[in-house]
Amino acid sequence: MISPHAPSAYSMRGGLQDSASGSPLAGGLTVVLTDQLDDIPNVVVVAGRHKDRENQDLQGEYHRIANFHGRPAYRKPGTRTCLRYWSPADRWLIDREGLQESDTCNAYAEQGGVMHPASEELVWRIWESKHKQHVRDPEILVTSAPSSIQVVGRAAGRENFALNGQYHLVGLHQGRVAYQKGNSKSAIRYWALGDRWLIDLDGLRDVDVCNGYADAHGTSHPGAVGLQWHVWDSSRGRHALDSTLQSVVAPHAIELVGREAPKENQSMNGSYHLVGLHAGRPAFMKADGSGHAIRYWPREDRWLIDLAGLRDVDLCNAYSEAVGGFEHPGDLGMVWHVWETSRGRHLTDPGVRTFVAPHAVRIIGRDPYKENSAVNGEYKLVDVIESKPAYKKEDTDHVIRYWPAEDRWILDLEAGFHGGDVANSYADAKGAEHPGNTELLWYVWETSRGCHVADEDIVAEPIYLEPVDWSKVPGIGSAAEPRGGGGSALGLRSSVATESSTSESER
Repeated sequence: MISPHAPSAYSMRGGLQDSASGSPLAGGLTVVLTDQLDDIPNVVVVAGRHKDRENQDLQGEYHRIANFHGRPAYRKPGTRTCLRYWSPADRWLIDREGLQESDTCNAYAEQGGVMHPASEELVWRIWESKHKQHVRDPEILVTSAPSSIQVVGRAAGRENFALNGQYHLVGLHQGRVAYQKGNSKSAIRYWALGDRWLIDLDGLRDVDVCNGYADAHGTSHPGAVGLQWHVWDSSRGRHALDSTLQSVVAPHAIELVGREAPKENQSMNGSYHLVGLHAGRPAFMKADGSGHAIRYWPREDRWLIDLAGLRDVDLCNAYSEAVGGFEHPGDLGMVWHVWETSRGRHLTDPGVRTFVAPHAVRIIGRDPYKENSAVNGEYKLVDVIESKPAYKKEDTDHVIRYWPAEDRWILDLEAGFHGGDVANSYADAKGAEHPGNTELLWYVWETSRGCHVADEDIVAEPIYLEPVDWSKVPGIGSAAEPRGGGGSALGLRSSVATESSTSESER
């Protein structure tokens, strides 16, 4: 069995200056798995801390894991760091040491009567060692707004094509959430005087000059459905409506695996890239010129895999019910039904899975002169095992897989996907849905010590697919243009377009 290891200690912390001593409540620690209160977000984002300040690494997504002291508690995946409520002082705390009965924390905010911490009214104080106290930071916020927004649809070659891309939450600007693209200045920000969302390639400025805008109409973030974007057109000297430009809350790529040869429709496997909205929901296509698409069908509230592309018809090669909160088709909880011509209907295929994960994971940092240095290298996504993505290094048996019995990611250089709990290296998952998480601490087997030893130099880097320039994808053309309509008037039938795409009279 893999030996457990104690977590390392942190010093960037402090007790609350004027809180209670933090003795346990009469009932002791109470942790209840959460399935209550629909208005409480399942994911919150901490943002706004300057990258050069202490405790800036508290930023990121936190996923709801429990109730603690009568309020929801959240954990940053891959770490012990939690966002929890401390009832004796009526405060929200961010604590690297997780859910514990203590007032010691890295950051806190007065509770202010809110039932969850995703309130932009809260003012946070962050521990700073040089001051030996928590210091107010008005820039930091906790929000339920999406951590990233995709801007898609501006045609290649047109002015302001650079608006396209992925924008990440960075904090507040004029009282609303603001986003920036990668390492560039390009930003999406709010302009209060005009109640508009602005896309500004010159960054977070307090001016009404922009490259594109949409009337906000009271929306809380710029990825809200229904925004209409107007883009600056120099030839006209004004902003002009671009109905193809969309700001979307969705992953920029979805992976589909598990349809095995020689079964029909096996070619549906592969990577699907966000292309825009179709029938009011995110739509995805392969970038290989095949036209294969995943789209929404509103009449039956279903997601369809359609190898004939983005169409407004009820024909498909596979479908899954969209009920259950599936706002996009990249969720491992979805059950897919695939067309079988011999049976004349769709049949459930539990092996087909759609999900969001890095296309590859790169392991770096193991000293080449140390035992098990072969863990270094690039591992490509190949399957879903134990309901988690699984990765394999080409031309080897080296794999990264999930081991649910101990909630760990395992690097196995010998037994592949069938090695049980024996591993050359492992990391406690702590909520990480894939192994490409730079927060993970890896332990590597050292024969001389007879155990796995922490190696803080090892980093598991996620490798995501690059955004697609659809103008360069052969055979796509207008098929890649998103549609916002509700689809055709037909109901979804139990028949599909097969891969051969012959007559539709029977389909």
